[in-house]
Order: sequence, then structure tokens, then C-alpha cells
Amino acid sequence: MKEKVLKVLLDRGTLVEPDASDYILAQTNPVKFIKDYLEGRENIPLILSLEDVRVTESVLDFEEEIIESEKPAEQIAQKQLEKPEEPKPRSYADDADFHVIMDITGSSTCDGSIENFTNYFRDRFRTLRRIIKSHIEMSGPVQIKKVRFFDRDTKIIGMVVDVQKTKNGHLGVTIEDDTGELFVLIHKDSDLMSEMTLKNEVILKDEVIGFVGKVSSNSRGSGSDNKSAMFIPSSIHRPRIPVARGQRRASKDIEVVFISDVHVGSSHFLPEAWGRFMEWINSPEAGKVKYVVVAGDMVDGIGVYPNQEKELTIPDIFKQYEELARIMEPIPKHIKIIMQPGNHDAVRPAEPQPAISEKYQEYFGKNFEFIGNPCYFSIAGIEILSYHGKSIDDLVATIPGVEYDNPIPPMLEMLKRRHMAISYGAKTPLAPEAKDYMIINPVPDIFVTGHVHRTAVHKQAGITLINASAWQSQTPFQKMHNFHPDAGKIIVINLKTGQYKIHNFMEERKEKN
Repeated sequence: MKEKVLKVLLDRGTLVEPDASDYILAQTNPVKFIKDYLEGRENIPLILSLEDVRVTESVLDFEEEIIESEKPAEQIAQKQLEKPEEPKPRSYADDADFHVIMDITGSSTCDGSIENFTNYFRDRFRTLRRIIKSHIEMSGPVQIKKVRFFDRDTKIIGMVVDVQKTKNGHLGVTIEDDTGELFVLIHKDSDLMSEMTLKNEVILKDEVIGFVGKVSSNSRGSGSDNKSAMFIPSSIHRPRIPVARGQRRASKDIEVVFISDVHVGSSHFLPEAWGRFMEWINSPEAGKVKYVVVAGDMVDGIGVYPNQEKELTIPDIFKQYEELARIMEPIPKHIKIIMQPGNHDAVRPAEPQPAISEKYQEYFGKNFEFIGNPCYFSIAGIEILSYHGKSIDDLVATIPGVEYDNPIPPMLEMLKRRHMAISYGAKTPLAPEAKDYMIINPVPDIFVTGHVHRTAVHKQAGITLINASAWQSQTPFQKMHNFHPDAGKIIVINLKTGQYKIHNFMEERKEKN
């Protein structure tokens, strides 16, 4: 019976938590029960929780009450008296609205072996290839080793091995799959169209990409492999976000506060702005706030960059986390605080990063939740992808027009490629885990980053993109590069309405969309 239930769920593209599975199997007819639940639903969670499936039971109870409304009033009153007492409001210790979907914490297996790297890139390629294949225009791609035998338009998908300009100004891209390599030549005057004009497009090493086109007639069928073949594309296809995707809403009127880059321990920390934030979160205006998400760089760290000790007021990493716990103590205890590390925190530098160690967590109260970087989690059914955003450094360095002042374009580049840290060996160190945790799959409802000390909100294809503000004033390094942080702000999202507010605690004013 369990296998039949799982098949029904997998056919709808969803999974189930163990307690929810036990609940379903305890029903008189588990298969009918889950089919009734799924029927007519458009926004099914990636992983069904116990609370999700209990909704079906509530509906059935409601229908039963309608039938019983025809009974004599005294019978109805007697039944109401027999109903259990209404549950008390949940505390942070019993939070059925929050679920971690995907997180490296406690699951790291890599030791730096060749096998680790092989498995890592194989998982990336196969996952992103599957996403590209799901697009109608890229269904039925052929293996690279077979492409030279076709004299018609052919679809291919590969991982980029190398990108170079030819002496004539054309773009040469070498891609590979499990069967071999292929050279793709994009003419400098090409007017290829799919997502955008290719002559203005940037192709990055290690991204997975699809092409439709033909092998050059001079190289078709020649040789025993594709080393001498040249593929001329007519269109390019990436594992993009579906443009018709709707924006999902929560059924509960819950607000979430997003912040980042607190940098406790730095001499540039902004205590006055933080104090005004603490006053606000204890005010009636923050009455709907149930969660605070901190997207990395909780503290300033030790030895993160040369001569950092000159800019520290707290030169001890333990005391930095102790001070962070102290300044967050005023946050009401019914609010869950979700804490994520960044490149300044006391975790391994290679991403994905696990949550900070328990020896640091012990400074914090029970309403704190510690997650890895990146991490997928859901709140009231709304799926959130939180990533500190170190790889924005790589995108600023490699894609013309992408700047630190505007963090939305680099986030859109990540979404277009469905990956948060595309090129291996760039400024962002990556750990070769058996699973590539940097892939953006599934598509989140909210995508939040930090790192660049800016404040930005953008909505596209049913996703709310957020770059959360910092709590650190301009550093000497930023001043040298003429970079002005947009600090001391919070972004508040209402999960039921999808609306956001920006509160500015530097100037004690509020902006609304």
C-alpha cells in the first residue's frame, strides 16, 4: 500500500515527510485519501507535511457538519460539547509552519577525491540537463557522440568546458556530456534568438546549456569521434525559470523580516540603527512578524582578509557570537530567527556551508534555527531559497554590466542558469559534494541573498528576489572602491499578500511598494 501511495505522489512531483506518510497510511483507504487531497490542487508543496494532509480531514469534517445540520438542534449542541478544546497558540518550540527542505548541514561526504569531483559534476550535468529537456523546444536531445551522423537540425545539451574568441572574432564554445566533447561555433554576426541575442550573451565555464543546430557539412560523419566536428547553432537554451509561473500565496497572514551582514565585532557595526530595529520589532507595527531570516555574515569573523584585526572591536570569534546573541535578545520569543552563515562566519569557506557549530549555537535561545548556506526551507507553504551570495563576486567579474551597486542582475543570471555558483575555480570556493547543492531546483517562491550590502526587491516569473541590507557602515575597502553600502534597512514580506515594505532605520523612515 505504501508503494501505491508513493507512486501517486511521485506522479504529481511531490514527496512526503515520514509523519505525514504514517498519517496517510492510517486512513481507511490511503490511495483514495491522497488522490482526494491532490485533486484540483495547483500549488502542491514539494514535500507534504502532516499539517498539509490534515487539511483534507478538516474538509471532510466540515462536510459532515453540513450533513448533521439537518439533525435536531439538541443533537448538534451535544456533539459540539463533545468536541476537543481549541489548541493554544503554538510557541517557537512547536512550529509546524517551518520546514527545512534542503541543507548540507550534517550531510557532507566529500573528502576531495577525484571520485568526489566526478560525482559532483555528473550530478550538476544530469540535473540541469533534465530541466532543459523538460522544455518543449528541447525535448529529445541526442548524445554528443552521435551528433555528427545527423544532416538536419539536432538538439544537444552539454556542460561548457571552454569558451574562447577565435582570431576572426567568433565565439567558440566547447561542451561535453557523458559521451564526449563537441566544438560549437557562434558567428560574431549571429542573430540567434531564444532568451536574448547571442552576440550580446555571456557563456560561462561549467554552466549547462542546450543548442539547436547542425554539424558543419565539412565535418559531418568524419572521424571516429567529434573532435573534428563543428556544430553551428541556430538557438540557445538554458534551464531557465518558466515565464508563466504564478506567484504562490500563503493561507496565513504571516510576515517575515529579511536582513543580512550584521558583522558583529566590526568597528563599522551600526549600533544605533540596530537599536531602532529592536524598538520596531517590539512595536505593534511588527505584530504579524513571525520570522526573521539572517542571510549570512552574522559576525565579522577573524582573519577573513589581511589586517582585519585593525577593524575589529571584538577580536575573539566566540565573543563575537556571544555579542550577537546579546543584541538579538530583545527580539520577542514568539519569533523564530533563522540564522545562516556567510563567508565571514566560523564555517568552512567552501560552499555549500553547514550551519555554525553547536559550540557557537549555545549562546542563543530556543527560538533560533541554524541552517546552512545555501538552504531551501518553507514557511507556511511558501518555499524560500536563502543564499549568502558570495558568488556575486564572480558574476561581477565576468559579466559586463553586472555591478555591485545593483544585486538584482547577478541574481537573475543565477536564475537563468539555475545555479548559484556557476564556474568552478573562481572566487567562490566550492566543495565537491555527491550532490550539487548550488543548483536552483526546485524554483523558489522567494530567493534571498546578501553579501553586497545593498537593499533590493524585484519580482519576476512568480519569484520575489531580495537582497537583504547590511548593518555595517562603509569600510576602508569599500571607500577605496567608491562603494557606498545601503545599510540599516529591513525588508518585510507578507506571505499572504505578497506585498513588501522596506523600513529604513538609518533615517527612521519607511518606504512601501
